[in-house]
Amino acid sequence: MKILTKYTLKEFFPPFLLALLCFTSILLFDEIFRLTKHFVKKGISPYYLIELLIYLLPVVIVLTIPMATLVGILLALGRLSTDNEVTAMKAHGIGFHQILLPLILTAAFLSIFDFVFMDYSLPRGNAAYSARKRDISMRNPAFVLEEGVVMRELEREQKLWMYESMDPVTKRLHNVRVWDSIWGGKPRFIHAKEATIGFEEDGQAWLALFDGTTYETASDDLQEFRVTAFDRQRVALDFTEALERNEYKAQRPKGMSIAGLKSYIEKKQTEAVDAKEKSFVITQLRDAQAEYHKRFSIPFACLAFGLIGVPLGLIVKRSGKMVGFGIGLGLILVYYLLLQFGQGSVKRNSVISPGLAMWIPNIVIGALGVGFSLHAMLEERLRAKFYRQEIVTSEQLGADGKRVGESN
Repeated sequence: MKILTKYTLKEFFPPFLLALLCFTSILLFDEIFRLTKHFVKKGISPYYLIELLIYLLPVVIVLTIPMATLVGILLALGRLSTDNEVTAMKAHGIGFHQILLPLILTAAFLSIFDFVFMDYSLPRGNAAYSARKRDISMRNPAFVLEEGVVMRELEREQKLWMYESMDPVTKRLHNVRVWDSIWGGKPRFIHAKEATIGFEEDGQAWLALFDGTTYETASDDLQEFRVTAFDRQRVALDFTEALERNEYKAQRPKGMSIAGLKSYIEKKQTEAVDAKEKSFVITQLRDAQAEYHKRFSIPFACLAFGLIGVPLGLIVKRSGKMVGFGIGLGLILVYYLLLQFGQGSVKRNSVISPGLAMWIPNIVIGALGVGFSLHAMLEERLRAKFYRQEIVTSEQLGADGKRVGESN
């Protein structure tokens, strides 16, 4: 049994690690492309890009471990089935349960590891990602800016502004527009050919405008305007709102530990009793409850995939390696479609509870796995019973083909 366990695990781990690397790279690729484009365009050091990607790894790895578990099992058993090693094992009296047990125990271990990793690393990764983005924004103001997009950092002071482009070498903003007193008073419009952004030691940000023109009302009569040209003008900027949004993302349920989620849910349950606008609080409560159950359901998808992966892997016959890989991708797609359906039902405030919505994929995949496993065990017993009957029948027949003891 020890030899069989070592041999099975030796076949499992190489494709598991390869699948983990591939799936992690694929899920990170979109973020790598987006951040690289963002960093290169704004001239920010690639060191920060690498650091942000490291902080994103926990979010991706907790999803790819269950995927890699399924693909690893299917490819390992697919290889054994293709080379008729499973047939040889059965011929030597090794039952289905003896092949199932080590892989199920491995899947259970990976589930526990993924659960602990998710609870420990995910909140810390989100917090570090948010803190690093804040630090980058403070050192490189261009990080929070977008070309051709109206900036709302000054909206509290009744100002809006935007720029058309940024010089990649000088970091100067071109064709800058500022709208002042937008909600009342005497509106003023500023247009500058160039501008720069800088921080002082106290953290205050300034927008320095160069070679521009100011348009403002000359009196209470909005039909009269005064136009003033200037060489240089400075406007105070407030990036607090943009930075606070990044901090808020880390403080949402997705950025909390399980203990933090429990406290947050209890707080929202108390608020839901006294709140006048209960719909908004209930929505927040359901989102938090869904996130809480997802912290358990996603890691234990390894076990559900293990239950269905072993019988399906043994079914694969010759030329079945790629078939096994295709089956794995199909099951992964079904699992995450069911997960998206559950998350959608939570957002729609349907009658399905958040807990059930998050566990539906595991229930469906696990039930199919149990069904396939029971079918494989039943088929094995029927085959063994048939072979025993054949042996008994052959022993009861004489050399002349008649039963022993039967007279001529």
